[in-house]
Amino acid sequence: MLSREIKRIMHENEKYAKILEEYDRTGEFPLEKVRRSFTLKRISINKLKETSRTTGKSMSDIIDELVENGMKSI
Repeated sequence: MLSREIKRIMHENEKYAKILEEYDRTGEFPLEKVRRSFTLKRISINKLKETSRTTGKSMSDIIDELVENGMKSI
């Protein structure tokens, strides 16, 4: 019973374990924000702004989620 509970907790916190593993490996905190300059098509910016307005999330948070989810498929 205890083993099952440990496995459940580990599964629920897998994201945080990976963040700490990355910090141990690189010495850099992976959730630290880094400013980068890049270009997007105007239509993409407009969609991004609209999504930001409707969801209440910042544009940076939306892009972070898209990149994180998109990188899983690679």
